[in-house]
Amino acid sequence: MSDTDKKDYEDELMTDIQDYEIKKMLEEADSAVLGFAGAAGATGAVPIPFADAPLLVAEQVVMMLRINTIFKIDVSKDILKSLATAAIGVGGATVVGKTVAANLLKMIPGVGTLAGGAVSAATAGVITLALGKAYIQVCKAVKMGKLDQGDLTREAGMEAMKAAFKEQLRKTKNKPEKNKNDSREV
Repeated sequence: MSDTDKKDYEDELMTDIQDYEIKKMLEEADSAVLGFAGAAGATGAVPIPFADAPLLVAEQVVMMLRINTIFKIDVSKDILKSLATAAIGVGGATVVGKTVAANLLKMIPGVGTLAGGAVSAATAGVITLALGKAYIQVCKAVKMGKLDQGDLTREAGMEAMKAAFKEQLRKTKNKPEKNKNDSREV
């Protein structure tokens, strides 16, 4: 085997190993996000109006920390809060409208509390799922060298997170059955 062939073989092997590692990270991260989305849905069902908001933000930041651990990325909680806030802010009126409407429904005793809890639970679950899948895409971009880890604190990271979140919300809204494994593609 010539030196060139040996080098090509080693390069190919390294690429295969990196692809395998990223696939494993994506699978583990997807699983974690699904768990957090379920927990967020349960939190959103809390019958007390507006009591779920601080809990949801905390759950979402913990979810992002878990994704960081999986991808071996070191980013502070404050940066994650900024990324989450920027991404969710992009969801705009729809997200805010559903959240406010659900919490106002919770103020009506009985049926309103149940209906508001159901809408709030669904909204919290969908937002957390979209946020988690978006953050997985950002972490994948960091791992693949398309985005620098330092960019997460800058405009490039914020814009990447916003775009990924918007895309995930669109996918969740339009094609939930096709959204299951989309972040696993390498």
